[in-house]
Amino acid sequence: MDLQFRTDPSQLPRAVSGGVRFIYDAAPGVRSVALAGTFNSWVGDACMLERISATRWQTTLPVPAGRHLYKFVIDGSDWIVDPANPWISEDGQNNSCLTVDEAGEVLMRQPGLSAATPGPLHARPALASPDWLRDGVIYQLSVPAFGGDFDGVRAKLAYLSELGVDVLWIMPVHPIGIEGRRGTLGDPYAVRDFDSIDPALGDAASLRALVDAAHARGMRVILDWTLNRSAVDHPFTRTHPHWYTRRADGSIYYAVPNRDYFAGFDFAEHELRRYLIGSMRGWIERFDIDGLRFDDSDITPCDFLEQIRTALAAVRPDIALISQAYDEFHHLAACDLTYEGGTREMLRRCAQGQADGAAFGRYWRESTYSFPRGALRMRWLEEKEQGRVSAFLGQSAHRPAAAVLLAMDGVPHILMGQEFDEPTWTDWSVLFDAYQLNWKAFDGDIYAHYQTLIGLRRSHAALRTGGTVFVDGLPAGGVGFIRHDESERILVLANLSPSPLAFDAGLARAKPLYAQGWDDAGAKLAPYGWMIGTTVGEP
Repeated sequence: MDLQFRTDPSQLPRAVSGGVRFIYDAAPGVRSVALAGTFNSWVGDACMLERISATRWQTTLPVPAGRHLYKFVIDGSDWIVDPANPWISEDGQNNSCLTVDEAGEVLMRQPGLSAATPGPLHARPALASPDWLRDGVIYQLSVPAFGGDFDGVRAKLAYLSELGVDVLWIMPVHPIGIEGRRGTLGDPYAVRDFDSIDPALGDAASLRALVDAAHARGMRVILDWTLNRSAVDHPFTRTHPHWYTRRADGSIYYAVPNRDYFAGFDFAEHELRRYLIGSMRGWIERFDIDGLRFDDSDITPCDFLEQIRTALAAVRPDIALISQAYDEFHHLAACDLTYEGGTREMLRRCAQGQADGAAFGRYWRESTYSFPRGALRMRWLEEKEQGRVSAFLGQSAHRPAAAVLLAMDGVPHILMGQEFDEPTWTDWSVLFDAYQLNWKAFDGDIYAHYQTLIGLRRSHAALRTGGTVFVDGLPAGGVGFIRHDESERILVLANLSPSPLAFDAGLARAKPLYAQGWDDAGAKLAPYGWMIGTTVGEP
């Protein structure tokens, strides 16, 4: 997220001999401090800090290159962010952040980054991504929740075509583990066989028919892949136990807390890597899949991600790989798209009066210019680990927030049901039991809103691939930016507040393409209104 305060650099994580040193200044009476993060699979007692004075604790830990999230664990139970670190994660889970480069240096996000003063990683180009992904709008769905089975999803492709989305992300379709199941069906990310289809969803022929039908409509298909673990009852836990993380007594475990129905892979085993890559290739070749989305790739070795990229690109040169991570290094040689959840949080802050459009612009510049040049980010208002945007922002703010999302740079993502404000989704745990979207709650007005926004994005290249400049001097509750390319400039204004907003009179020159509550004579927006329009010159 945007940097919330200035800090003493000596208190931040920093490179020293042996790795990265972390410091925590505790209140008197604290008995223990531990460090948990993506670098140790969030194990709450794996890295204990040493008390070096009455209140100061510290540790030095080898940390691999990449973006890492972490928290301190106080007295074994209180998980807190690093109070000295102003850089908070974009994932909606309130973690502290740091990035380590290949030389072991710690790169903390700096305030004031811009095109003129970028961060060090921005000098390096991101992996070139296929145009179909760069221009696309992603729609994530669970087969049983959205359509019941593959044939049911295929029957709803016309609905998705009318909406305008053109990249289908299908959540896992593999058989689900039985041992330790939560709910009657279990977690769909607990895979019992990477090479098979869950028979409840259909067979190979029906999956291929779905993919072919999507392709016939100009859609691409991405499969979700559980990358760093299997179900605890996967046959490999018996036939290939050395492929898994094991305790001193030889028992298999998954290091992430509260996930005892998983078994964690040990990627030091190169035979395991070869098997997984071969399995991925099989799905691409057999079903003509266009890409994969990797679950929890933030705790997967980057060199393995690069191996996967090389192998799959040899089969499908225009492959797209989505990383469930916020890691700058994934863009260099492995993945096309990383998550970006800061837009959602900044919209909430603007809607609730905790930030303004200037802060939103600062966040955008700090995040954009700290990443490799040209890195594609997947922007979302909803994703599988979060609830509905109307519950998060307030129902009235949903529409202007969607206008911002669909007009921003990067690749927009829509979670099934978001487009009609479906009310029953909370997070992916609803899938552990029989669950379907509540189509009876269909809101045709907000569906039409998404339909129009996606249509605008498709009709105007500036909204897909153009540059971005945030508008300064907006009133509180307002967000504004210009998307521009060689042929046009498009002004985007949104009012996330319950009050009407008056903008600079110069903005009235815009010719609206799609607006609600816009008074062009007075350059005013009604509460929760928006305006997307062409403009010329400086705003």
